[in-house]
Amino acid sequence: MAESEDLRSTIFEGLSAELPKQWQDLGRQLNVTDSELDTIDEDHHGDVKEKCYRMLLKWNQKSGAPSLDHLANALCKIGRRDLLRLVTTKVFPGKVRKPLSASLEESKKKLNQQLETEYSRLTKQVRPIPFIKDRHSIDEVFTDVGMNYKPVGKDEPWQKLNSHHEIPIGTIGQSRINIIEGDAGYGKSMLSLRLMHDWCTRDQVDQCSQLSNIDILIHLNLRQLGGVASIYEAIFKCLLPLDSSIKESDVKQLLQNEDIRTLLLFDAYDEYPDKDKEDNFVSHILQGKLLQHAKVLLTTRSSCIPEECDGLAGRIKLTGFDERAREDYVRKVVTGGDEEATQKILTQVNTSATLADICQAPLLFVIYAHSAHEAKMDIDFRSVTEFFGYMVNCFHYHVRNKAQTKAAPEEQAQFQEFKDNHDTLDRLAYEALYAENQQLTWDKDICASTLGEEFYKRHTDIGILVEEEVINRNFPSQPDPYKTEVRLFHKLACEWFAAHHFIKRLRSPSSLPGNLLDLMDPSELQHVYRFACGLDPKAARQVVDLLKQKEDCSSLAVLCALEQTDKAGDVLDIVCDLVSRDVIIRGEDSRLLQRTTIELVQRACQDEIPISCLRLERCFTKFDVTSSCIILESDFRLANLKTLQVLHIQEWYYTGGEITRDELLGLLQTCEGLTELWVHSNSILLPLSIPPEMIPPSLKRRNINILYDRRGGPLRLREGPVYRLSFEHGQWEIHNLRANQSLFVEIDQGQSQLDQEWCLQELKMAAEAGVTISTLILGGSFNTVADNSQSIILTSGRTIPVLQALQLQIWETDINQEMFIRILSYVNECPQMTTLLFKGSQLPDVVDPKQIPYQLKQRGLEVYREDDVLLGFREDDVHLGFRVLDLESGRWKDWDVETDSETDSETNSETDSEG
Repeated sequence: MAESEDLRSTIFEGLSAELPKQWQDLGRQLNVTDSELDTIDEDHHGDVKEKCYRMLLKWNQKSGAPSLDHLANALCKIGRRDLLRLVTTKVFPGKVRKPLSASLEESKKKLNQQLETEYSRLTKQVRPIPFIKDRHSIDEVFTDVGMNYKPVGKDEPWQKLNSHHEIPIGTIGQSRINIIEGDAGYGKSMLSLRLMHDWCTRDQVDQCSQLSNIDILIHLNLRQLGGVASIYEAIFKCLLPLDSSIKESDVKQLLQNEDIRTLLLFDAYDEYPDKDKEDNFVSHILQGKLLQHAKVLLTTRSSCIPEECDGLAGRIKLTGFDERAREDYVRKVVTGGDEEATQKILTQVNTSATLADICQAPLLFVIYAHSAHEAKMDIDFRSVTEFFGYMVNCFHYHVRNKAQTKAAPEEQAQFQEFKDNHDTLDRLAYEALYAENQQLTWDKDICASTLGEEFYKRHTDIGILVEEEVINRNFPSQPDPYKTEVRLFHKLACEWFAAHHFIKRLRSPSSLPGNLLDLMDPSELQHVYRFACGLDPKAARQVVDLLKQKEDCSSLAVLCALEQTDKAGDVLDIVCDLVSRDVIIRGEDSRLLQRTTIELVQRACQDEIPISCLRLERCFTKFDVTSSCIILESDFRLANLKTLQVLHIQEWYYTGGEITRDELLGLLQTCEGLTELWVHSNSILLPLSIPPEMIPPSLKRRNINILYDRRGGPLRLREGPVYRLSFEHGQWEIHNLRANQSLFVEIDQGQSQLDQEWCLQELKMAAEAGVTISTLILGGSFNTVADNSQSIILTSGRTIPVLQALQLQIWETDINQEMFIRILSYVNECPQMTTLLFKGSQLPDVVDPKQIPYQLKQRGLEVYREDDVLLGFREDDVHLGFRVLDLESGRWKDWDVETDSETDSETNSETDSEG
């Protein structure tokens, strides 16, 4: 225990130095009471560092050496994920790992030296855009993109990460696997290179990330690993020199050793040739059949998440460049700090809504910034097709303009011919993308022969085609273990050329257009459709009609229509069709898609076209009474929704939201045609009531349905009825009461006053309507039981009367012998209650059985306690210890969760205090 206390003291000292202004926020998340915080504040006036340290000691003493997982989660809740390193680096203490043998330690040192040599080579050969041959180190050009993180669990919210240093690697309680996902051009591979660089320099600088905890990092580009049978084969063929003296048995021994912290960084899973094969080593690792202790980071497109990771992996979503990231990149990489040149580029982007949306994708912005700086002229675009066409031309013209001598007329003619006529490359790109098994690379000799040597040479010279050395799948039947394959410089480029061939297929009399959508999945290859619409007006009409008929493709149909920048009439036709069904704006939609959908909705209102239903999913911020408009998280606004009939606001992850009485009434009056408003949210709060005299007569006459689903979410994981606001009384009532209706309520110490009042009102409405309360959780909010045992008093001073509840749970609250008996007395007044659970609470080791109400013994009340026990540094070392109270003896017994039965061993006071 002494060594554990030293470890905690070290962690507390580190946090105290970093939390001068947020020590009280952290204390509240750790359930240190306000009175205790006030006492610490007074006792150590003027010494903020000491206040934080004393607060952490108070938490440690109150909770009896609680799990450091609790501390890590509390840091996340106050937005200080960057400080997790102070917990996790110390939670990897040497005492929990066996020392390696001298030979194994030497093998690890030798392997790391060779890995670092290869990674250093890769991270020093970065070309921001293919047609500029200059190479840079990754730290010279890397700029953080926006990132949102979602922990394991479908009901967990997305959390913003401030930099790549906050990516959770090895954090206590986090998933073994984390997926880095993003659309094409959003910087997944650049992020992988940066992580490699950070690991290689972990001993040279004070790293903020958790990579300094990683003993071995294995980076593999999965695009190059088709036909490779094992991870060990991939390591030897891709990462180690041909004359490496390391044996495969040594690598196996190192990676299989649980005392060595290993991170597997798999890049480009969406381009992995073997991803659809059942028997591949990546799938085995993701399923936990191989290297179960290793951490995994995997990059892929959002549309290609491995099935093996469903619900088992953390998710990091790349959201692209914001204005600050663009400014950082231009100043650092493009202009070299030239302020005038920097502002000129940024002004061009920020004053063009379309260009700003396009440049959210880092790849496209990088190409634009370098091109605009080189051209020294203003360039604007009205569509993605215009932009990408300009970008492809840049490849050709850049090389031609850099030629030292003027090309002969015949050479200029050949240059123009290659630029304008690329039918064979179009076909190859199309065939590479369609159907299930996408194959985005070609054998060099076959590709050169198919395209023609001159065409091939020109396109490799200018960077549109890229050669790379990969493992020869036919080795050893062929003498060379490696071969050269060729690919287009980016998957977006593949979609660009494929779109040209797609247009030809649409025009072909033998093609069935509907079948083309099955071959080219719109959800994964949206740019094929957008480029096709921008390139050919006739194709646009066909594509838009096809997409409107396909489920979940209406938004893509809008984007495709707007690629035809001069076809306003066609866009209006699409508006009429689109608003006749549900219109959805999602928080994760690109700014371009959000802005496009808003424009179409506003156009429908302007032309008095009825909008059947608008769904705002994870994007609502508030209704602004002054401007009479809905404001989204993206700062876009929805105003004058006079033809809207039904509005759904779904915000199950947004925190701290509230729609006041004035805002609610203002929203209803602004939407003149509204017949129904749904608010699905476990965090946005509506008014507890509205005085009838505040409701305008015009609203009462419209008899609008206002429905509130406080447990609205993707899966409705919590039980509870839907509430309807009565305009007659201004009060809420249960809507469509169902048979066997039940209610799940959680009252947390950190809840706002209005949120707690809503929970209490729900309990009251449930009691009046005869709704069963399946579970009531008091998360750190329990204070005491009234002297007459007829109510629970919360820390906020509010009371909970006797309930018809089945289960009561009390979390993170210290309970002494007297209070324990008072709680049992309250439970005795609740005749339907069958279960009482304490979680993360200090409880008496033994309860006097004579004071336990006899009726509870007769009823067979089950009393459990659940304790977190931290045994090591991996997330699977954090165990839940269940114990059940024997009401006859008053002693706690171990509980086997798997068999749902008591065990013979009884806990004693020593064991209890250790836990």
